[in-house]
Amino acid sequence: MSNLKQIAGIFCLLLSGTVLLPSLLAAEPVEDRAHKRVLIIGMDGTRPDALLKARTPAFDRLIREGAFTDQAQILGKRYQKNDTISGPGWSSILTGVWADKHGVHDNNFKGKNYELFPHFFKRLKRERPDTQTASLVSWEPIHEYILSEADIAEVESLPRAKNQTADLSASASKLNINTRDGKWHHLLAVRKQDVLQLYLDGKQIASLSGMNLDFALGGAFYYLGRDTRTGQTCFHGQLDDVRIWKRALSAEEIIRSARGTAQADQSVDRQGLLTEYTFESVSESEEKIRQFSNTAGGARGSLPANAISPTSELNIVNSEAGGKSQAFDLAAAGSKSHGLRIAMTEPFRDVTRSDFTIEARFKTTDQGRNILMGNYDGKAGALNLELHQGNTVRVYVQPPDPRNAGALEREGERDKIIAAKAARILSEENPSAMFVYFHQTDATGHAIGFSPDVPEYVSAIENVDACVNTVLKAMHSRPDYENEDWLTIVCTDHGGLKRSHSNGHQVPEIRRVFMIVHGPSVKPGRIQEQAYLVDVTATALKHLLGKVDPQWQLDGKAVGLKAEN
Repeated sequence: MSNLKQIAGIFCLLLSGTVLLPSLLAAEPVEDRAHKRVLIIGMDGTRPDALLKARTPAFDRLIREGAFTDQAQILGKRYQKNDTISGPGWSSILTGVWADKHGVHDNNFKGKNYELFPHFFKRLKRERPDTQTASLVSWEPIHEYILSEADIAEVESLPRAKNQTADLSASASKLNINTRDGKWHHLLAVRKQDVLQLYLDGKQIASLSGMNLDFALGGAFYYLGRDTRTGQTCFHGQLDDVRIWKRALSAEEIIRSARGTAQADQSVDRQGLLTEYTFESVSESEEKIRQFSNTAGGARGSLPANAISPTSELNIVNSEAGGKSQAFDLAAAGSKSHGLRIAMTEPFRDVTRSDFTIEARFKTTDQGRNILMGNYDGKAGALNLELHQGNTVRVYVQPPDPRNAGALEREGERDKIIAAKAARILSEENPSAMFVYFHQTDATGHAIGFSPDVPEYVSAIENVDACVNTVLKAMHSRPDYENEDWLTIVCTDHGGLKRSHSNGHQVPEIRRVFMIVHGPSVKPGRIQEQAYLVDVTATALKHLLGKVDPQWQLDGKAVGLKAEN
């Protein structure tokens, strides 16, 4: 009996051990990843060769101590149909998938599919609901469309200047004037204080008040017969007596100028005259225009320093205005890209900082849109005098957008504000995942040029480096920093060439980008495998969660991390 009891006891012990074993195994502690944290720093439109040329002590340290590649790509082998611009780029960075999944193919964000393929903040919150996320950006669409669900969201928008776009147009029909009748007409725009007025043949036709247009004209050139655009906006007809004044002509002077006689021209005070083109210096034997007259502050020359030869050879014809006179004939060019290109010198550039007058005499039968003079290129501060659709005349004045030189300093200051806010959040809050975005690099590239040979572009990178240093110092000063495992990733959404980065699928300067991965969990040295934008999210989630779930269908992979991570 005793033996039976012993055997039964042993059997019970074995049985209980068998039952308890799975329970004991299940109770083994899983690695606590609460100390794992991620900081992603995005700097828009930054070429790797410019980054490496700039003086960047903060970036240099991250590269030296972390993992780095300057051969990352913004487009993958599997999918390359999205444009090489910010909307698709940042969507790919923050979701870890290409555009055919996240649905963003341009900057209007139509077709976005973030519910099925969310940003990494949302994936983190699903796995660790108690975590805090923070997003600090200066490009509003990132917050509006991609990271809108961040626990802490700061959007530092560029303040809207009080300057306003002036688009003043009016029908000439109310004056019983047909501007397309093949006869000479005179169009003039004048700004006095905050009032912009449009005159046709010496008669006021429209007025617009409240125009505080204190900005410098942008772009490298000013054009006669078109602006930077070609094709349907080119003027087809004859131009004469083109003048730009850095003062407002009086009503009496405008009437005299509109008469178009040499006597009338001489009766107008030439003070404040910046430039004048009368086309009187071409000899009668010249078949094509080689020279032209210019007056700037009273100095006359055949080929002034602020003028470039025509974009195509154009005829000089006799003008009916003021008797026997020569005029600029753009109808005879037979080109969709004709016009006269004038270098934008500093006196020219400042015309909109004060009162001004622009005027031109024209003759045409063309019924389409015809630009008499202008410099609009979609990016720079513009001043256009034009014949609009139908029998409409128009003056268009556009302040520069944030990408232009006058606002680049404000872009730099805005990045500093972003950095200061990020530093405050790192000091006062407890984020597990943080995205900080800087914009000055892209703004400078669009305004001046994306190139390591452009000093302003390199300087913008150096300014961002100082901002990043502010953020990193705040991270290192956290009370519990020594017990935290911070992974810092620095990336960009695209490069650039000249002043653009759109449609750069085959352009190395646009599609090649960089990636820096830094922290205790990183394997230092050059990243050997090919890296892509979509790898950023995969790397962040691998660090934060210890996994990249196949069910997420990410296109990216973790790069730069140690194997044990």
